[in-house]
Amino acid sequence: MGKIFPRAVCRNQNRLHRSRKERLPETPVLLVFTPAKEAYMSSIHSMILNYRKSSRSVNATLILLMLNFLIFSGCGKNPEPRKRQGTLDTPAHHALRGQDLLQQKRWNAAEKQFDSALELDPEFAPALSGKSLVKAHQSNQPGRKSERVEALREESKDYLEKAVNLAETPEHQMRIRIDAIRVETQLKDDDWLEQTRDHYGEALELVEDQPSLRKRLSEVNFYMGEAFLAARAFSDASGHYARVLELNQGFTREADRQHALVQKIVRAQPGSPYAREVSLVSEISRADLSALLIEEFQLESLYQRGVKKDASGKKFKSPVKKFETTQTNKLADATDIEDHPLREDIELVLQLKVRGLEANPQHLFFPNRRITRAEYAMMLEDILIKVTQDKGLSTRFLGDRSPWSDVRSDAYYYNAART
Repeated sequence: MGKIFPRAVCRNQNRLHRSRKERLPETPVLLVFTPAKEAYMSSIHSMILNYRKSSRSVNATLILLMLNFLIFSGCGKNPEPRKRQGTLDTPAHHALRGQDLLQQKRWNAAEKQFDSALELDPEFAPALSGKSLVKAHQSNQPGRKSERVEALREESKDYLEKAVNLAETPEHQMRIRIDAIRVETQLKDDDWLEQTRDHYGEALELVEDQPSLRKRLSEVNFYMGEAFLAARAFSDASGHYARVLELNQGFTREADRQHALVQKIVRAQPGSPYAREVSLVSEISRADLSALLIEEFQLESLYQRGVKKDASGKKFKSPVKKFETTQTNKLADATDIEDHPLREDIELVLQLKVRGLEANPQHLFFPNRRITRAEYAMMLEDILIKVTQDKGLSTRFLGDRSPWSDVRSDAYYYNAART
């Protein structure tokens, strides 16, 4: 039997960082080592004893040595695949359920299903590609630190690469190619669109070799359409959505909705790049709407054209002399936009006094809060009144019966909604 090293404790890696106040067990745990490990541990033991003679405190060097020992002694080995606990407790079933949950945008629940599949088979390719897609989505969530974002992106790429290498059957390979298109669309690395085209081409070759995979053409075309839509290539996106509708083998509802969206964008012909970006989002923040009004609608110029002029053609000015008081330190119109990247646009909207996009009495604008339907209606009504100079618009529908069951006629935004 090899040498015995007192207090050599082998714990789960999640418990390596123990509190300094936590005492080690009084009874030593005996570990038996091979001759190679015995020699290795003898050298470490000697170093620790020498260190204790020269220092009373434990520093990072000692901690690193102990971690080295734990890794060397085998505490960090990957767990064995778990045993099945039911007929449907299979990697294929969990991966399929994960894909269903992805369609519902239940990302956390989907990740749990992929994890369950990988617990049964760590090399199950469809679960690896699904996990890659989840990590790519997580990397795009707001509020994450740049280090965490980069780590998630690397995890996503690693999972996808492993999935591509481990996919064996044509069905698995098709699943991987579809997920790869989605991952590349999420990550948007350099030449990402070219990468999606490559995966799409691989998927088409699989269909040529395996006619039974034709039923997956709708899905692969839909996500290729999503890739082109993300790249603002509206014509290409429309073509892929139309192909899904033509095949009529799945994803028809989603493709029909997206195809209609693309047609609306093309007909609207947004002039600025910012407008093209905003046209694809389902919700818009107060800051984004402010920037859209200034950049796309040229609201400042629009207001200037709508200002009344007198008979001489000059802009109307009030005959009342403005009363001037002693200068005081005036609080900013909005105090929560100081570091916002769209601050200039927001400040201009505040100066124009657009109803529905004002700061509250506490001088807060809430730039990242989504715009409500009521605020949007009031904003449009205010713009119409100022541009047309028809103040009667503000009271046109007051007193009328509401045509909507969810909007009362005495609601503060009722007239704006009717307008």
